[in-house]
Amino acid sequence: MSANEVLLVPRREHGWRMGLANMLGKEIGTWWRTRRWWVQCLIAILLQNGSIYLNMKGGMRVDAAALNFLTMAGLCVPIAAISLAQDSILGERHSGTAAWVLSKPLRRPSFILAKVIAHGLGLLAAWVVLPGLIFYLQIAGPMGSHLSAAGFAGAMGLDFLNLLFYMTLALMLATLFNGRGPVLGIAAAVAWSGPMQFIVQPMQKYAPWLENVLPWRLMVDFSHSGPLAGYLAVGQPLSTVVPIIATALWCMLFVGVAIWRIRREEF
Repeated sequence: MSANEVLLVPRREHGWRMGLANMLGKEIGTWWRTRRWWVQCLIAILLQNGSIYLNMKGGMRVDAAALNFLTMAGLCVPIAAISLAQDSILGERHSGTAAWVLSKPLRRPSFILAKVIAHGLGLLAAWVVLPGLIFYLQIAGPMGSHLSAAGFAGAMGLDFLNLLFYMTLALMLATLFNGRGPVLGIAAAVAWSGPMQFIVQPMQKYAPWLENVLPWRLMVDFSHSGPLAGYLAVGQPLSTVVPIIATALWCMLFVGVAIWRIRREEF
């Protein structure tokens, strides 16, 4: 058997899936065959679990420290998702890699979907599962029976949904704009504008529906109603599921718009 017969595996994908497996393998390789995975894991642990350790060592109550963890996951961690997602599109567009890749037997929907899947799995492992497990061990002893293991897993699911929102938003914006400034600026504005106190009051007065259609309530104590992830973590019923459904729909819309836009891009 020749070397080519060993290394080259024929693909029989058709339609919009053409090239998806190869593109997905390439994108997953950028996470797990480089140092990115351990760098991201290290930053996540130092940022999230390190702050919890320092807060609890400084005498902060465990419930307040846990709320800080959720708030950080809701406001700070999305910046990592935004940065990685925008670079995966803009970096390839600016370097010419995107034009070269799309000249191969690769459909443009597969180009976007491969990035969504690969970066979604990478963010899930590095920024949700690993720091989430350590976080659970940090607070399981002090909180005792008040902490629900199944509910905590659900809270981490909301954490991932929140990250997925900003990742897909950045991917979509990166297909609409050619510079990093607008992508980062718009996505960061969406992440931070809602929880800012000087915006909350006029928003509740003139557009109260915004808090139900954007992901702020998933992880942040928005308007002092408590984060939905906090309800799940302690085994309490959710006050509403509308933000969860709306966030999932936004993610699908962002991916759809990104696919629509990239199919009209001329390289």
